[in-house]
Formats: sequence, structure tokens, C-alpha cells
Amino acid sequence: MKILVPSSGEDITNKIDEHFSKAKYFIFMDIEKDVWEVFENEYLRDKHPGDKIATKAIDLKAQAMIVSSIGPHAFDILSKANIKVFYFEKGTIKESLDKFKRGELAQMFKANKKHGKLFRED
Repeated sequence: MKILVPSSGEDITNKIDEHFSKAKYFIFMDIEKDVWEVFENEYLRDKHPGDKIATKAIDLKAQAMIVSSIGPHAFDILSKANIKVFYFEKGTIKESLDKFKRGELAQMFKANKKHGKLFRED
């Protein structure tokens, strides 16, 4: 399975970036082959960078994303492409991938961020 994760740095020992569209880097991991590569976020200055990152995930043939937060437009793009989105609040990329492999991450069925603010249902 191929997974894309927003990262605060250039390798899997860095923390997951809690701001999906504003992450400086993305780690693209092939779990079966146990290999990864890093991509710099080329869309940081663009309008609606999350939408462009979601489209990049499709181009990379990602099958899943692990995020702390994601907006509705990016989430919808991923959902329509059958890319599953999983929630991981805080920690390193490696920790998120390990939890994913063990089946410990919850799949998200809708966005949890709107106009720059997190929202949760009570």
C-alpha cells in the first residue's frame, strides 16, 4: 500500500505536520516494499494548496493518507479518488506508519477542518 503523510521534516523520524495544506514536506511510503521518498510542498504559496496536494496524491497513486487535520475540499477530492484518509493526532511519521500497519488508526469519513479551524462533533 502506498501512503502519503504531511511531514515537518525530510524523513520518517520527523513529526507529522498538523497542518495538512501547510506542511513543508510530504513523505510517500510504499509499505510493502518498505521504501519512502520525500516531496517538498510546492503548493505552499498557492491558493487552495490542500486541493493541489490531494491531486498530487492521486497522481502518485497513493491509496491512503494519514493526517491530523484536513479540509473539506481536499477530503472530497481524495474520497472521490477512493483514497482512504486516516487520523493520527500527534507523533512521528514512523509512529503513524507503525500504528497504521497494526490497524490502530481510525479511518476518517469527513473533514475535520474548516477555514483554518478544527471542528469536532460532540
